[in-house]
Order: sequence, then structure tokens, then C-alpha cells
Amino acid sequence: MATGSARQSEVAGDAILDPVALAALTLMVLNDHVLKAAYPGQITGKLSDVAGLAFFPLLLLGAWELALLFADRWRWPSRRSAVASVVVTGLGFVLVKTAAPGAEAFGTAIGFGQWLAGIPAALAAAKPLGTPMPARVLADPGDLVALPALLLPLALGLRRAFAAVSPSPAAT
Repeated sequence: MATGSARQSEVAGDAILDPVALAALTLMVLNDHVLKAAYPGQITGKLSDVAGLAFFPLLLLGAWELALLFADRWRWPSRRSAVASVVVTGLGFVLVKTAAPGAEAFGTAIGFGQWLAGIPAALAAAKPLGTPMPARVLADPGDLVALPALLLPLALGLRRAFAAVSPSPAAT
């Protein structure tokens, strides 16, 4: 905890543990692995986009803050980092949803991530590791309707940054 007028109640990377981030991640997993199969359609199709846009900037922000911490450059949450994580996520989402090469690159990244995540289970079961397989991702400009979901992580990131520099009740 910092002394004086600025408080550092936030811990580097803790935005990813916020209930908004955890709820978005839970919704995304539940939707992708249960709801889409049980109730295919427009709503479940967009639900993962909304949840992903609410979750990913917080993951990106957390990773950035932890990188700063390990580089001994972490001080407190910043507005610039919060805004940058939302802008990068939004631009990436627009690229994936409007351009076939963006969708293909994202599918390749998702496939590689799934392959990496499966390595411990394959090793534990003494099974071959296999090779990464790209996920099927299609460019769909209609998914841009989910972009307002970025307001959630933006509000959370800005709230954290504001709290880091506002006088704490004990200091006043």
C-alpha cells in the first residue's frame, strides 16, 4: 500500500480476477462448449463475441501489467494501458471480422493455443502431441454489433487507474 495521497490498492494483473472478467470468461466457455450446440442461432453466435470483447482486453491489460512488474517498471494501473488494451482488442476484432486473412490468422492462433493447452493432458496420458490445427473462423461483419461490449473493460480499466491516483479515505 502506498503512502501519501496516492493509493496502490490494485495489484499488477488483478483486473483479470475482476468479477466482470471471470463472468465473461465463464460465459464464453459455457457458450462455446454447451449453449451453441444446444441452441444454435444468432444469440449464441454473438454471445461469445460479446464475452470475448469483455474478457480479452482485461487479459491483455493483466499480461502487460505483469510484464511491467517483472521488468521492475510497475507503479500502478494506468489509463493509457487500459485504453490501449481496449483499442488493440477492438482493432483486432474488426480485422478478424471484416477480412478473410484476419480470420485465418486468428483461427491459426486459436488452433495453436488449443494445441498448447492440450500438451499437459497428452503428456500425462503418454499420447502423441500431434500438431496444431487451425480453428475454423469466418469473417462476419455482422459480428461488429458486439463492439459496445468493449465499454465494460474500458470502464473497469479506467476505474482501476482512477482509484490508483485518488486520495484514499484514510489519507483525507
